[in-house]
Amino acid sequence: MQPIIFTEEGTEQANKLNSYMDHVWDGFYSGQLRLSRFPVIVQAKRGKTYDVVFTGTPAANLTWKLVAEEPDAGVMIRIAYPSA
Repeated sequence: MQPIIFTEEGTEQANKLNSYMDHVWDGFYSGQLRLSRFPVIVQAKRGKTYDVVFTGTPAANLTWKLVAEEPDAGVMIRIAYPSA
């Protein structure tokens, strides 16, 4: 699922996000004992659109959280899923 490419619509900027490291290893693979989190800072103005592209298979269940000081903050997130 990672890295995740996070871009603002209409710009050339792209942020490549990786999750924090899992500190449990089972041989060659990580233990997957905790949820992956991908923190990113965005400009949360109404009307802004961000595209999210997963380099692997997206998770079946995603939770998004926007923390902002302005009560009218909000963005649109578009996710490119490989199939419907």
